Amino acid sequence: MVAFMVSHIMGLPVPWLAAGAALGLAAIGFADDRAGLAPVLRLAGQVGAGTVMGVAAGGGWLIPIGALVAPVIVNVVNFMDGINGITGFSMGVWGVTAWLAGVSANAPPVWVLGAAAAGAAFGFLPWNAPTARLFLGDVGSYLFGGLIAAAVVVGLATKASPVVLIAPLVLYLADTGTVVLSRAARGVSLMEAHREHAYQRLTGDVGVSHVAVALSIALVAAASAAMWALTPRALATLFTICAVALYLMLPNLLTAKRSQ
Repeated sequence: MVAFMVSHIMGLPVPWLAAGAALGLAAIGFADDRAGLAPVLRLAGQVGAGTVMGVAAGGGWLIPIGALVAPVIVNVVNFMDGINGITGFSMGVWGVTAWLAGVSANAPPVWVLGAAAAGAAFGFLPWNAPTARLFLGDVGSYLFGGLIAAAVVVGLATKASPVVLIAPLVLYLADTGTVVLSRAARGVSLMEAHREHAYQRLTGDVGVSHVAVALSIALVAAASAAMWALTPRALATLFTICAVALYLMLPNLLTAKRSQ
């Protein structure tokens, strides 16, 4: 909110409607934390918020894009918020990436959203890592997911690269996508609690510290953003494939090594 107010005072175009949609998502997360919401209600709220983001970006084809992007990103961030520091580090990296991408593309709405995310993430981090004294809950993960979705959707109406904005989420998307597909193939409910994510297996089964895993994921996020922003796409694609493959295989590799 401070980033929004400062930008407004400076005369920069603040994406108030898109930011409001992100705050609306946080309100949905808060309601879910407090009372629990039916999955269909959560999804409806996420689609509604994404629709508002599409309207804020200019309407037209961006409306269905927003309605799709918001639920995906919000749930990915929510599913990955399972160990100390992971969201603080990764969302901080994403915020800095969005800020730089927005500045380089002369897209104030994007860098304002990035600055807001970075400030919130780094401000929260000392309370959550290495020892957790506070937890984000759904309210926090929905807010960060909302800020990312808002920046991606609004960014499509600017010269900011959507690929660079998504790049820091590469491990988040790969981890969540793999788990969702695996559980769907086995006929297991996606709503049941589990510990099948690679980051959960690294901390729970292998015994790697929360901070080590969280920092490693954030470093890959930063490297991925840099590769997609600064290097040829072929090289960035190769890096992404290798990083995702290593990350997803790492729990099994380390478990096998320990059993020898």
